[in-house]
Amino acid sequence: MATKNTSLTSSNGSSDLSSDLAIYQNYLKSSGLFKSIPEEKYNNIFTCLQARIAEYKADTLIVNIGDRNFRAGIVLEGGLEEFIYDENANHVAIQHLKSGSVFGAELACGSSLSSQFYLKASVDTKVLLMDFKTLLSEATLTCPCRMQVTANLLQELSNQITFFNTKLRILSQKKLRDKLKIYLQTLEISKDNVIHLPFTRNKLAEFLYVDRSALSRELCRLRDDGILKFSGSNIKLLDPDFIAG
Repeated sequence: MATKNTSLTSSNGSSDLSSDLAIYQNYLKSSGLFKSIPEEKYNNIFTCLQARIAEYKADTLIVNIGDRNFRAGIVLEGGLEEFIYDENANHVAIQHLKSGSVFGAELACGSSLSSQFYLKASVDTKVLLMDFKTLLSEATLTCPCRMQVTANLLQELSNQITFFNTKLRILSQKKLRDKLKIYLQTLEISKDNVIHLPFTRNKLAEFLYVDRSALSRELCRLRDDGILKFSGSNIKLLDPDFIAG
């Protein structure tokens, strides 16, 4: 595994990642894991959760199916992809994780769970790894910051459940148009009804589990029907009612 680890130590022996993480402060603040936690307490959290920085080259496999006891964390730079292979060895994208995203929490908190997916670096990536199992100790009950991280982690797990329910709903649709409709409902829409797609056309086809050429044809039909128009990774909704309800 092509990885580089960083764990800075101060003169008193405690972990001090503040200087390394200063450039990623905005990503940490935007991450749900650090919600309601003062920035001056971040380093205490890093110490409690035995945080360290790891770097992975593009296409490095970080988690394999069946793996146990790996550390979860936050994407600082780059991106990760969760995926599986179907029974015909076709690549099936589960989700793409960008800077600020929490990954692996559902497995890191369970002592007997094994991974049901692969996790790889989609580009050169830097992550902050943490040991969430330490939150299960009695010490958490006497530390307000650890209690807040635990509450935030539960919210992240809830968000994951919502995401997977939506993904299941997308995959269960028989019509490609309905798959697209549900997916577009999950994305942010600007005031002028523009949606920015976080995927390339190929990656979007993988995410929806459809053929790329079929996806292109359906987008063209939606354009010809006056429902939307597209340019690169942007979609302009001409008929906002398409994604209503």
